[in-house]
Parts: sequence; structure tokens; C-alpha cells
Amino acid sequence: MKDQTEDLDQSRAYRQLHETLGKDKIQAVVAGFYDLIKGHPTLGPYFSEVKDWDELKARIGHFWWIDLGGERYREDIYNPHAVHRYLNIPPDLIDDWLVLFSGHLYEHLPKDHADSWLARATKMAEWIRTDLQQHQEK
Repeated sequence: MKDQTEDLDQSRAYRQLHETLGKDKIQAVVAGFYDLIKGHPTLGPYFSEVKDWDELKARIGHFWWIDLGGERYREDIYNPHAVHRYLNIPPDLIDDWLVLFSGHLYEHLPKDHADSWLARATKMAEWIRTDLQQHQEK
């Protein structure tokens, strides 16, 4: 039987990915993913107003770098809930995002690293889905 300390360590394993993967790899994974988003049939239209894809990729790459345990190197402030509300993304499209992100992670990372990053992304996605649902009801 696992003890609580082991469970906590596993739940925070994603916080070591910045060391394991490095900034360049995290940025490359994010950039490749947003290249997929552009042409995605259900997700792409929500990003149709993006003017500077390189900046978007750099910003989101930085967001993930910090979330995966890295030190801040940009002055950006992040509010994923507000961004997704602003884009009017329907809560059910979170599933499309997760499927696409999952496939991309497993294509570009070793399984254990993809597992860890995806577990974190899934938690975030559920928080965002809940937020979107609550704002739809208002």
C-alpha cells in the first residue's frame, strides 16, 4: 500500500519536468501543439483572430515552463480561465483539446513524461471546464 507521501510525490511529479525536458523541449512541444490547433476543425476557429502565432506559442510555452517547475523568464501574467471565457470556448471542446494534446504529448515525449504532463493538463482542463460551465449558466 502506498503511503500519502508517495501519492503526494507522484501528484507533483510534473513539477520536475522543467529539469527533465528543458526549456527548449517544452517550447517545441507547445509550438507543435499550437500548429495543430490552427488547422483543427473544432478548435482552430476559436483561434482565428490570433495575429502573432510566434508570440502566442512563446507565451504559452512560458506558461507551461513555469507550471512544470521552471523559473519565470518573462513578465507575463496568466489567467487561463479568463482567456478561455474571452475566446467563448464551449466547455465540451475541452475534450477535443485533451485528445489532441494527449496524442501530441505521447508522440513527442517518453511515456512517463507524457503521463506526468498530461495528468497536470487534465486537472487544469477540468478546472477550466468547470469555470466555463459556471459562466455559461449566468
